[in-house]
Amino acid sequence: MNFTRTLVGLVPAFTLLGAHAAPLQVSSGGSFYNNFGPSLSADGSRLAYYGAGNPTGGNADNSFEVFVYERASGQTRQVSDQSGGQFAGGNQTPSLSGDGSRVAFQHFTINGGYAYFQTQSYDLNTNTLTTLTQPGFAETSAISRDGKTIAVATGNLGLRLYDTATQAFSAVLMTAPMTFTMSGDGKRIAYEGFSQGVRLYDTVSGTTTVVSPPGSGFNQRPVLSADGNSLVFTSSYDPLGQNADHSSEVFRYDIATQTLLQVTHGNGTTAADAGLSGDGTRIVFSSTQDITGHNADGNTEVFVYDLLAGSFLQLTDTLGAYSGSGVMSEDGSTVAWVSNANLDGANPYGAFQVFMDRLPPQVQARLPEPASLALVLVALGGLVALRRAPG
Repeated sequence: MNFTRTLVGLVPAFTLLGAHAAPLQVSSGGSFYNNFGPSLSADGSRLAYYGAGNPTGGNADNSFEVFVYERASGQTRQVSDQSGGQFAGGNQTPSLSGDGSRVAFQHFTINGGYAYFQTQSYDLNTNTLTTLTQPGFAETSAISRDGKTIAVATGNLGLRLYDTATQAFSAVLMTAPMTFTMSGDGKRIAYEGFSQGVRLYDTVSGTTTVVSPPGSGFNQRPVLSADGNSLVFTSSYDPLGQNADHSSEVFRYDIATQTLLQVTHGNGTTAADAGLSGDGTRIVFSSTQDITGHNADGNTEVFVYDLLAGSFLQLTDTLGAYSGSGVMSEDGSTVAWVSNANLDGANPYGAFQVFMDRLPPQVQARLPEPASLALVLVALGGLVALRRAPG
């Protein structure tokens, strides 16, 4: 499987400054072991991920561990260590703070055929590991920009906020979110509830806003911008009259104006794994659509949409491979993703590896007015704001 670098856009296109190097394969190749879950610091200088490889020499048993890659030095740090190999447990789903100081992740052990999870955090400045929760089931977490607040969702309990200074949890804010993210200041949480669509929770006012309604689709995976002013998600519903075939499409929601933009129009193709820059003006996602004219074979590729330029950029062009799970740094300069492509012979067995790449500079321009973006109020009889305990 070959991996070819593509930087192609629709008019108006991004401006490319000089030659552009191929993307960097961060995780170690040359083995069967997979790597997943990239998470970037605000400036893209640090990248956290988890995998079963042994890039540091400290994971000879090939259990799933959390690693942090330093772009400046090219060095990788292993911040977790589960003994006993993959069948004994491991560590997964890291969330790196915007300032790059702390990573939160899920530690799990296998006992009696069941996996028991605990959320842990690692201070990269002091090399201190802290366990936040007791062993339980199905935990996920997100972390604030300064690393001081960690949102933890425990399957049988709900979502709470952990203060790293006081080492104490808040009361339960919501029950059983499937997936969620948190704004950089920790004041907003976007989440998907089972059969509930996408909702936005304000941790200060306690207000819940319905962004997409119950029955609008599953696996929408909402992602908040770091400034907390916009979010993206994927859905198969048709709130704007632009998705009659109910393909999985990328939507961007402007929180201040409560307006929705359908970013992709796939007509039977699939879009997934949306993420965005800190100010919400750049969106990364994966799609099987031939958006730029360079994906005729319909592989799942990574794309970036620039809201200011109104153009798409195709980051990957693979043949018989998969590229997805893209994330973007807060400053919009860096994208990381997962692919089983073989770039320059560094991944001969087709394992999933973590890649990262710099984006061309963004054109500095004012965000167009909503009318010129064809932003339409969501046709749901108005967005519903509920002043109640979310559920």
